[in-house]
Amino acid sequence: MSFSKLKKIHIIIIGSVLCVLVGVAVFFLMIKPQREAFAAAKARYDKAVVKGNEQSKRQAKAALAKAMMDYSVAQAQLDVQMRQRMPDLDFSRRDLGMLALWNEQIKTLGPLLEDFAHDKNVKVANAKFQIQPPPANPNDPVFAQDVLVFPLGSIAVQGGFKPLMENIRRWNNCSRLIMVGRPTLAGVSPQLTAVYPLTCYIFPKAKGGSLIDMAGNPDSSQNP
Repeated sequence: MSFSKLKKIHIIIIGSVLCVLVGVAVFFLMIKPQREAFAAAKARYDKAVVKGNEQSKRQAKAALAKAMMDYSVAQAQLDVQMRQRMPDLDFSRRDLGMLALWNEQIKTLGPLLEDFAHDKNVKVANAKFQIQPPPANPNDPVFAQDVLVFPLGSIAVQGGFKPLMENIRRWNNCSRLIMVGRPTLAGVSPQLTAVYPLTCYIFPKAKGGSLIDMAGNPDSSQNP
């Protein structure tokens, strides 16, 4: 099959590649409906117990058991992905969490992405990632977020159509959770250029704990 010109089928293929990549991020969100289903089943069971209807109670108990099993399976799958793709960020101690985030953003994430971006099957024309500076205040609102979002800028790669699509799909194997935006293509194969944006998502193990008194408590320094 010749890939010298872009045709409708190529656009369909691009869309399919993007669906695969989107699916990785959706996988991290799959625990939410399972958790909600479990909570709803638990509420129905509690209601049936109060009413004392044995048939309703048995049905609600069976539904609760199934919801609990589904939740456990989803949680186990999520735990595997978290171990593979997430840095160890725990913000329950804001000061220590901030230092860990500094290490991730300044020392780890950039070199990790630049190293992964080098694909021998295509020519990487541009892979300079733009990572926002980390917060300098442990009370920054970022530490209260469920997920940290890092827009990374765009990467440009050159090559044939099939290698370019494999290059895009390759981000599924990165040790961080990377979302690939819609690519733009120019030229003709095997001299096509694909430019696509990247976004990194990081889920901390725990959100920020109690706020830190940055100024100190003047009363605590006074003798009784």
